[in-house]
Parts: sequence; C-alpha cells; structure tokens
Amino acid sequence: MTSPLFATLGSGLLLKENVGAARWIATLTGFGGAMIILEPWAEDFSWATLLPVGAAFFWACYSLMVKKLSSEDSPSTMIVYFLVLITPFNMFLAAPAWETPHGTNVWILLVLAGCATAIAQWAIVKAYAVADASFVQPFDHAKLPMNVFLGWLVFGWVPPGRLWLGAAIIVASVAFITQWERKK
Repeated sequence: MTSPLFATLGSGLLLKENVGAARWIATLTGFGGAMIILEPWAEDFSWATLLPVGAAFFWACYSLMVKKLSSEDSPSTMIVYFLVLITPFNMFLAAPAWETPHGTNVWILLVLAGCATAIAQWAIVKAYAVADASFVQPFDHAKLPMNVFLGWLVFGWVPPGRLWLGAAIIVASVAFITQWERKK
C-alpha cells in the first residue's frame, strides 16, 4: 500500500507531472494508513516486514514505466510484451517445485486466472494511458479491502484492529482524491 507514495514522487520528479497539494495529501495520508498497518515502531517489528515496501517500490517503478511507454505503445502491445517477458521468469522460479497439474478443472482455473491477469494488466495500462500516474496510483489502495475480504473468505483470517484503522485511512484518502478530482 506504499506504492502510491513512490509513484507520486516518481511522477513528479521523472515524468514532470503536476502533482498538486491534494494528491500529496491523499498519498501521504494513505502512506500513514499503511504505516499504521506495518507498525514499524512496535517491539516485535522485523526488518523483513519492510520487504513489501521494497515490492511496492518496484511496483511503482513498473507503473511509471507503463505511464512513460503508454505515450508510444498501445495497451495491447505493452501487455503482450509484459506476458512474453514475465513468462520465462515465472517458469524459472517455478521450475524447482514444478508439478504438472492434473484434472480438467485445474487447467480451466489456470486458464481463467491467466485471462483475468491479462485483463487486469490491460486495464492498468489503459488507465495510465489516459490519466496521470499520480492520479491513478491512489486507486491501487482499493486492493486492500478486496485482499482482506478474500483472506477472510478463503482462509478465515480476521485482521487485527490496526489493519482496520489503517485500511479506513487508506480508503478515506482514495475517496478524498476521487471527490477532489471529480470536482476539478
């Protein structure tokens, strides 16, 4: 949930987008919500907890590259490049523990997951093609409530109280920037 901060910084510095005060407020507020969830001040804090922050940095880099390339290539072209380049990398990571799936249902689920991934990536690329990266990034926070819901539905995991507070702050920051941009 920290990728919008990195992407907003990058969109202003690297892409020369006009990042106004409202976008900074929404981004920093969302980052504050993420810090409440991570609790870097807690006694049981581990540096491994920051690994998702590193992943968020690289997701922001990907987002900025997509935004830059969207001025030259169509979303469909970029998605084909993405899938062609990421497939060998994923195969390399999966090779040590690879087991061929058995059963028609598993293959159907794999194909559906692949199609859903391609459609989701296309939608992300299309969003960057039509809007500033600093505008699109706060919507990335919408993944949090969906992930929590799926964690509860699939694994029966109920998040601790600090996650609810952090999530509420993140969702409020997205709602704020959405309303602000709509009024503009």
